[in-house]
This record gives sequence, structure tokens and C-alpha cells, in this order.
Amino acid sequence: MSLFVLLPAYNEQESIRPLFKRFQTLEQISNMKMQLILVDDGSSDKTAQTAIEESQSLGISLKLVQHSQNGGLGQAIKTGFTTFLEISKEGDFLAAMDCDNTQPPELLIKMYDTMIAGSYDIAIASRYRKGSKVIGLSKFREIMSYGASWLFRIAARVPGVRDYTCGYRLYNRTFVSKLDMYYGDNLFTESGFACMIDLVLKAKVLKPKIVEIPMVLRYDQKPTASKMKIIKTITRTLKLLYKNLLSTAPTSNLGQTFSKQETTRVPLKITNRK
Repeated sequence: MSLFVLLPAYNEQESIRPLFKRFQTLEQISNMKMQLILVDDGSSDKTAQTAIEESQSLGISLKLVQHSQNGGLGQAIKTGFTTFLEISKEGDFLAAMDCDNTQPPELLIKMYDTMIAGSYDIAIASRYRKGSKVIGLSKFREIMSYGASWLFRIAARVPGVRDYTCGYRLYNRTFVSKLDMYYGDNLFTESGFACMIDLVLKAKVLKPKIVEIPMVLRYDQKPTASKMKIIKTITRTLKLLYKNLLSTAPTSNLGQTFSKQETTRVPLKITNRK
């Protein structure tokens, strides 16, 4: 079993070293084979060069994919998912997370253990579970995120999900393959931050088993300003909500479309865990 970590990056040169150092430590204490997939989405700084240099210096496995121009988070995630399916094998896992060092890579241990214990398809690092905490985020952004959470809990009702917008998730490869088979090129149709909500809503059709793990989000560790276009994101979020309310997609034949083959579960050997 290998764990692939998708890092969509746009001008994250300053975040690379501290983040990669945390992955090095995580790999050492977890005895887990890891490979980073960094999608450089048309950065104008030295994101790609820094990633190569730091991965070589720290002994981290890195697959670098570069976009010639900035296409948005949705395009970067799409490239990352496609790359993962190309280079991984059955039994592997894909983690997707921000590249700005605000989300704890160490949480992957608990996310993985929980997924294995409960045979989940997706684990979400959540800001809305007991034990969660957000540090350094503006009150406006907090209110906006919390409001989106409640809107989708009421209108979309994806079982097990409270945090629809957080991009820090762990997927088993079997479910990623199912998404790819079912949607094809239509899996990622949102270019901006709303792509994370869209992905959860599309996954809902396949009735995934989802679990949320409380996360401490350290926005105070972000070295650069947020790249989110707030008004555009709000607009796209509301459109997705409206689209979901109108959706009447059939689900009765999905059991015939896909086999029930499960991802191979290999217990993780964790040492020095408190």
C-alpha cells in the first residue's frame, strides 16, 4: 500500500520547505510509503524549483506536474486525480490537501486508521466536529464557511458530512476509480474553490461511506495571502446548492454498474504514537 498526497500549488514557494519537512517526519514515524503529487498551477514564483530541491534534500518522493498557466483549483485537483490513477495501483490511497502548511499532515495517521477500521470510502478533515479548532482565520471567512456548512447540511444532506468546503480529504483508490468511471471528464467542472463542494455532491450519487475527523486548522501559519476570490466563490456555491436541489439523478442502477470490490486494507505500522 502506498499513500499519495495531492498538493495543488499556486505561488507556494515559501510554504514548501516547512510542509515537506513535516511530511518527512510523518513518513519516518508512520513507516508508510508516501509519494507527493505536486501540481504547480502556473506559479510565477519558484514553487516547482523549490519543491524539487526540497524533495531531493529531504529524501521525499515527488511527482511534479506543471500547468503552463493558472487554471484554478479545480483544474489542479483534476490533474492530480488523473495522475494518481495513472501511477497508483489497487489498494493505494489518495490524500488531497492545501499546500500552504495550514493543515496538519500528521492527521493523516488518524484519518487512515479510521478509514481502515470502518471501511470508509472518504475521510474528511473537519472543522465542525468536537475537538476541531480554527486559528487565524478572519471572522468573515469563518462565518461564510460555517454558513455554507449549514446550508448544505440542510439542502444536500450527504450522510456523514458537515464540512463540505474543506479540501483536506483521504480517498481510497477504489472509490476514486468509481468516480472516474461514472463521471469521466465531467467529474471536475468547477475551476475555483467551489470544486470541493461539487466533488462531495457528485460523490453522493455513488452513496459513499464518509467519516469526518476533527482538525485544528492553523491559518496563522500561512505565509501568503489567501487566493480565494470570495464573491465568486459565494456565487458558485449558491449555484451548486440550487443545482443540487433541482437534481433528480437516478441511483437505483448503480449497484449493477460497479463491482463491490473493496480496497485492499494493509494495517499501518505506527511507532512512537502517543
